[in-house]
Amino acid sequence: MSFVLSTVVALVWLFLARWHLAIANDLGSPDKDTPFVIDEPTIAQAIFGRVDEGKPVEYYTFSTQQGTGVRAMLLIPAQSYANGLRATITLHGPELPIEGITPPLLDSPLTIAGREYVLVQSHVPPLPATGEYRLEVHQQEGSGAYCLCLGDREGGHADAAMRARIERVLSGEDMMAS
Repeated sequence: MSFVLSTVVALVWLFLARWHLAIANDLGSPDKDTPFVIDEPTIAQAIFGRVDEGKPVEYYTFSTQQGTGVRAMLLIPAQSYANGLRATITLHGPELPIEGITPPLLDSPLTIAGREYVLVQSHVPPLPATGEYRLEVHQQEGSGAYCLCLGDREGGHADAAMRARIERVLSGEDMMAS
């Protein structure tokens, strides 16, 4: 991906950050048979989760119509990235290759709402068919928090309880204590 396209993706995300719905996937979704369900993938949302050696893949699923543009980006908080977390996303679904689509790595620093991130990957093209899609977040090395961003349409804001859950995900606190 060219520097210009990478910059455009980053600027679009910064513009949309004001309207994203923040969600904590604090219990995780490491089982392919029980993925985290994304009800409306076109709504701008940031889903915060964690991966590590014991939970190297997190699964997400959504359904959509052919031609729908579902923006999917993987951000890693700068602290997790500095501590060695490397992760990627892969998109699976109808009319996609059997191994899925793994967008190219970007490694672009971003600041969103005062928090530092590294934009690792971005996938923007419209989806080829109506049906159910699966997004996987794969831990490559290290452990820590990630932010899976989807959609580009205003959809709401996180309440105080959700923001507290997200902070626990980002800090690595025991999720079962909530």
